[in-house]
Amino acid sequence: MSASGQQVAMPHPFDLGGQVALVTGSSGGIGEATARVLARAGAHVIISSRKAEDCERVAGEFRDAGLSAEARVCHIGRMEDIESMAAHLRETHGGLDILVNNAVLSPWRRIEDVDLGLFTKTVEVDLRGYWFMSVEGVKLMRERGGGSIVNIASIAAWHPDRMLGLYSTLKTALIGMSRSFALEYGEEGIRANTVLPGVIKTKLADAYDEDAKAQIVDKSTVKRLGEPEEIGYAVLYLCAASGAFVSGATLPVDGGFSVALA
Repeated sequence: MSASGQQVAMPHPFDLGGQVALVTGSSGGIGEATARVLARAGAHVIISSRKAEDCERVAGEFRDAGLSAEARVCHIGRMEDIESMAAHLRETHGGLDILVNNAVLSPWRRIEDVDLGLFTKTVEVDLRGYWFMSVEGVKLMRERGGGSIVNIASIAAWHPDRMLGLYSTLKTALIGMSRSFALEYGEEGIRANTVLPGVIKTKLADAYDEDAKAQIVDKSTVKRLGEPEEIGYAVLYLCAASGAFVSGATLPVDGGFSVALA
């Protein structure tokens, strides 16, 4: 209520109108679903992955649906691609408001079978890429007065799975990374958080056979696998005004799976 007695309209807590959001690995799965949720909330989203045709296809689908989107190739395992993306965001949009680090490599093999080449390649994407994309994100967010970084990790960060030892290890590292960025850049209006998806209906979940999926469902409290959009809703909460007081947090979105294993 204003001093004149008139009702003052409050901004919607999930409105992202006027904001620019980059979602890496967004040509499919969790990344695409998250980008769609953010776009529906009003953000202009950059669809980004390694293949131009996939980015263009998804961005085109978004635009056909009346959403604001553009395609931009970026392999976050390549430093030159990260630098090129940052330059594009600065020149075209004058900065960045939201960064969702989602692109990932998930080698499926025993720990002792991970050779140095695979180890290095996976670290370059799953940790180095997130780190330096976030560094560039911080610089771009400063230019717009603040912003939100969300790192998509996995419930495997808390409960590592067999055959996913390297993946699980690097997802655990993202929790520490988010907390460190939150601490160092909070005074500049930049927040950083981590989302831990459980088993979601994506290609990664296809690595589990039907019996394994059934066991996962049985152990969860909601008795089903997750939908990709449900990760997007969690990201929206953390990026919008709704999550303005949340930074350095780790949010499991796993259907209660981690509760059952506690």
